[in-house]
Amino acid sequence: MSYSAIKRLALIFGLAAWTTSALAQEPEETPGVHAPAGAPGAAPRPQRRSGGQTAPVNPHGAKKPGPRVIPAPDLPSGDIEIRLVSSKLDDVSNIDNQEVTLLVSKQSIERGNVDTTLTARTDSRGVARFSGQPTESDHIYDAQVAVGAARYSTGQFQFRKNDLGLRAIVPVYESSSSLDGLLLLTRTLIAIVPQDNMFVIDVLLRVENYGDVSWLPENVVFPLPAGFKALNIREPKADGHFEPSGDDAVKLAGTLAPGQHDLMFRFHLPTEGQSERSFKWATSLNTGMVRVILESGPTMRLSMPGFPDAEESRNQEGQRRLIAGRDFIGEKVRAPDSIEIKISGIPTPAPGRSVAVGLAAVLALGGIAQGVGRRRSSGPVRPELSKEDRDRAGELLLEELISLEQAFQQGAIGRKTHEQARRQLLEAFARLRAEHEPAEDAA
Repeated sequence: MSYSAIKRLALIFGLAAWTTSALAQEPEETPGVHAPAGAPGAAPRPQRRSGGQTAPVNPHGAKKPGPRVIPAPDLPSGDIEIRLVSSKLDDVSNIDNQEVTLLVSKQSIERGNVDTTLTARTDSRGVARFSGQPTESDHIYDAQVAVGAARYSTGQFQFRKNDLGLRAIVPVYESSSSLDGLLLLTRTLIAIVPQDNMFVIDVLLRVENYGDVSWLPENVVFPLPAGFKALNIREPKADGHFEPSGDDAVKLAGTLAPGQHDLMFRFHLPTEGQSERSFKWATSLNTGMVRVILESGPTMRLSMPGFPDAEESRNQEGQRRLIAGRDFIGEKVRAPDSIEIKISGIPTPAPGRSVAVGLAAVLALGGIAQGVGRRRSSGPVRPELSKEDRDRAGELLLEELISLEQAFQQGAIGRKTHEQARRQLLEAFARLRAEHEPAEDAA
């Protein structure tokens, strides 16, 4: 993993931590949620303290028990027991006679991975067992079960040293594609990291399902900015996930069970050589919070109409960072249908550098023509540029080299841009010297 990738990963984890702390207080009424008063699974109301102050509520209201795998010393070695747990204790219809799929992957660097699929059905207690599975660390397992249109899985797991058997406990719920009666909240985090001639943009969507019914999203689409490239979806096979929607959007898909889900994808947005870049982002259903973080060079600015001015901070490496956001829950207002993100002050190649690169092309063509002329005639061929033009071109190239190094040291341009521009300028300077020396000899 590259250093820049590690920085982006650390940034995303930091954003996830921010959303957790942001849940420390919630308003008495959450705007825009699809739950009638008194609906089952509704979020608890804040408790009032004496003096009329609102006490902070438990920030983990959406953290329902999820699938978990635990050691089972009561099982024979190599046995994997899958136990479905219904959200309705008096109803076993969604756990009895369900087909459970166990995906087995044997990891091997030399021969490649070998994947095997096993199936079994649950009994009236919701239990299915796979006996005699390999316990070596190169075997990875994932149990999945479909209950109606919903799908639930354990995620990958494996035996550890001294484990005999393993028991996977998988909660299952009723499911619905409708939002009626559900209490959902989403929070959007957008991290923007400038790289050479583009922005790397990570979008983290946190979906919090406070009810007792799994939500199966339909037609929840997020259009991507025009000109985007390199879409990369994290964990596209998870129970709840993003997936491409046509050629220019992503959409929510899968099963979002009661609890908290963090979904993420990444794309690149070219700067197109412009000093300003803006794009709109559609807010999701029941957006409670939006935050945008820009890893910024010294000249860059971040603005979002309808949002407070971006605040400046520094990351652990001392790099400048701009942060803008709104807490719609705290404001007790509904989020707009879309937000606009504007970035200005993007470093662009200086005009002199374009002249220098163009000059390098002229010199290269001149050198080619000169070589052809020498082959056709034994007489010397004089260069087209006068001594004054050559001197001025040399000064221009040196000035651009100095400006280029200063921009790189200040973080205004990336390493790749720096290396490419530096190589072009040095090649142009070398050609200029090659043209200059024959002219002096001929004089």
